Amino acid sequence: MLDCDLIIFDCDGVLVDTEPTTNALLARCVTDAGWAVTYEDSLRLFKGRDLNEIVVQLEQRLARPLPGFLDDYRARMFEAFETSPPPPIEGAVELLDHLDELAAPRRCVASNGPVNKMLASLTGAGLLGRFTCDRTVAHLDGHAIFSAYDVGVWKPEPGLFLHAADTMEAAPGDCVVIEDSPSGVQAAIRAGMRVVALAGLTPESSLREAGAETVITCLDTLWR
Repeated sequence: MLDCDLIIFDCDGVLVDTEPTTNALLARCVTDAGWAVTYEDSLRLFKGRDLNEIVVQLEQRLARPLPGFLDDYRARMFEAFETSPPPPIEGAVELLDHLDELAAPRRCVASNGPVNKMLASLTGAGLLGRFTCDRTVAHLDGHAIFSAYDVGVWKPEPGLFLHAADTMEAAPGDCVVIEDSPSGVQAAIRAGMRVVALAGLTPESSLREAGAETVITCLDTLWR
């Protein structure tokens, strides 16, 4: 499954176990704004989507602007990360150790989230140092991480993955994407990349409906 030149990891839900915290918080923020949603609703409706798109949906539903919503959500999210740093996803450290032993394939992270969120979550989980590279954008100080906010294109559009591959000097057909959301699966397929879908908080059926042919339930499957 990992016979490739470059592995592109999603961040939340694939490397770092942030989804329980962020989706519970998003559910509270949306509810506080006036649309009562549960944690389960948040996973089903919002997981893996662009936050700006979610705010537009919320404003349309409530028929009023919410200019401070994103700032409030992000402030509360970073506070939660500082209070309780998110752990790595089960099997993530072991998979990265295995890739280190092989010295191949190369790897990077590409997320819909902003760079500061990725830095905070990967640092909290002790994984930031596992994604260093001398062939990446300079402002990330040699860390091979890519944000949709840098290119202005969010999953399920393929632009983020294509940008990551181009920067890492890898052909799309030589890339494998590891994703845990339908939007990420769709983005990988549209980019012409192979995709491995990790079924955790997202049901396997939803990932297969998005087009994933390979679905796993634990990262250990990729190397054991």
